[in-house]
Amino acid sequence: MTSPTPAPADAPTSSPAAPHRSSRDRAVRALAILVPLVILAIAAWQYRWMSDDGFINLRVVRNIANGHGPVFNAGERVEASTSPLWVWMLWLADVVIPLRLEWIAVLTGITLTVGGVAAACMGALRLHDRAASQDWWAPVGALVLVAIAPTWKFSSSGLENGLTFAWIGGCLLALAVWARGDRSAPWWTAMLIGLGPLVRPELGLLSVALVVAVIVGETPRRWLRSIGFAAVAFALPVAYEIFRMGYYAALFPNSALAKEASRPYWSAGWAYLRETVNPYWLWVPLLVIGVGAYLPLLLRGSARPETRRTRLVLVTFLLLGLVTALYLVRVGGDFMQARLLLPSLFMICAPVAVIPIRRETVCALAVMPWALIAIAGLRSGADQPRAFGPDTLNAITVSDFGFQAGSPTRTWFDGRGVYFLEHKLPGTPSPHDPVVANYGIGVESYALGSDTYVLDLLGLGDAFTSHLRLDRRGTIAHEKPLPFPWIPARTLAPGSPVTEGDFVLPKFFLARRIDRPGTDTFDQRVDDARTALRCGELSTFMGHITKPLSASQFLDNLTSAPSNTRFRIAPEPREARRQFC
Repeated sequence: MTSPTPAPADAPTSSPAAPHRSSRDRAVRALAILVPLVILAIAAWQYRWMSDDGFINLRVVRNIANGHGPVFNAGERVEASTSPLWVWMLWLADVVIPLRLEWIAVLTGITLTVGGVAAACMGALRLHDRAASQDWWAPVGALVLVAIAPTWKFSSSGLENGLTFAWIGGCLLALAVWARGDRSAPWWTAMLIGLGPLVRPELGLLSVALVVAVIVGETPRRWLRSIGFAAVAFALPVAYEIFRMGYYAALFPNSALAKEASRPYWSAGWAYLRETVNPYWLWVPLLVIGVGAYLPLLLRGSARPETRRTRLVLVTFLLLGLVTALYLVRVGGDFMQARLLLPSLFMICAPVAVIPIRRETVCALAVMPWALIAIAGLRSGADQPRAFGPDTLNAITVSDFGFQAGSPTRTWFDGRGVYFLEHKLPGTPSPHDPVVANYGIGVESYALGSDTYVLDLLGLGDAFTSHLRLDRRGTIAHEKPLPFPWIPARTLAPGSPVTEGDFVLPKFFLARRIDRPGTDTFDQRVDDARTALRCGELSTFMGHITKPLSASQFLDNLTSAPSNTRFRIAPEPREARRQFC
């Protein structure tokens, strides 16, 4: 008689009570997924809001709908949104859903966030299914993510966080199906993985790494198919990059230039990391899942192909979560607490969103008491879902912010002329009428509509300001306030009787001046600015974004995009005049 062959270490066990265990197993798995999803859905709804920057996306959507293209101001091809996929999703949703665009953005963001966490939970179940020796599961990684207030807050906000979560969760689920199966990754998986740079530019790193992971994990490896897989993954991002270069004459979204995202700013980045981790004691659950979830799961198992692929997915997500967090620390983080580090946290948590509980992983359950404490009371002062102050708690629509037509807060605007903040400047508008120049452009720009030219004095929506030379670092995204002389030079006709006294900064102002006035009078500085705008490289640069788009202009923009991305303008008009004239 032959002895029975022992089952592989990661094979499922069976018993006479298998039907009963299978039924209970399904219930436990469902509970492990539903608990974090219910927590997240309730908290995200309680924290629903629209951020000021979220309205920038809505203005771009409105410009698309009005036939101006994906731009911030009609007649200027500037990519004000960081996530092109999010903008076009909102545009499509606006076409088919009979709700206000503000509510579409909020509800879509919450839905995508919850869906992304659900996909990660299902992906984790699939990854670890055969590693389970019993039917108890716990949502340890998912709880780390849904227990902190920044996740609730940025589930909505009008920004692309929800889309980011959905994409990361979807990638994990797709790769889990591939890792635990016996077939090559399908082409739709390649298309999904390749969407990263269209969700956020830095997610292109994750796309590349996941494509490489699939190619490495394929057994047997067929190089022709691998090349085809990579080609399918990056076809759409490459096509969009060609469009970006020809349409916007730039290699990256304008916000990356305004924030100088290619330059290191370690001090601000470390402060941003501390502000994200410390209020929620995040080092505690991250250490717990590292020791109690990742380590046992990576050490357990056989040399079977699906087990190797499972380890590959685990390690890839873990390392990329750490690498993207380090990148964000390098570039200085963001001015919104925790927002840009949430995707990194999700990458780390997603592969262990749900894990099987056994002897070697039981210590991962220590996440649960931390999660209860975090939900009950671990907060930062930046966690409230408000855009400007206590009066905008849970504010979503333009009316909620008190900026609807006819409201008292809009009495300063009569539809004509040039305005600095809420002060109407003397003189004749040129070349746009009306013009509003402001530092907080989101709600205002959306409420005033496409017919109003909005000059973004911090550069997220203005290519000129984003390309100002930055000599000293400050608050991220608030480092390049447009010097006052450039405002009348760009918005008023020559001879307009504007003075420096017409420009008074708001009481609460994060930015600091980057110009050096010297002894020049204000009138002389304005004249220098007007002259510089007509000269050499600066005139050519502005022409790339303002001239009508023809085939020849598209090709000119395409070839000029690399140099335009490096192009910088001296902030002081006198220096700019010497630079270009």
